[in-house]
Amino acid sequence: MTTISVRLPDDIHARITAAAEADHISVNSALVQAAEAWVDAQSQRAASRLMVQQIMTEDAELLAMLGDE
Repeated sequence: MTTISVRLPDDIHARITAAAEADHISVNSALVQAAEAWVDAQSQRAASRLMVQQIMTEDAELLAMLGDE
């Protein structure tokens, strides 16, 4: 496990602390969950961009026809 230091604005720290307390978890757990969610979202966005690129490449002719009026 890696230990890091993170500089947070005071207002963000207060909001994280309040949210963590409301969920009965530690600030560390809240930040780990947030980091996991961000990484998952980044992966999903990358997969979506790849799928769009594949569609644009594979169906370029069809997309061109749809663009014509």
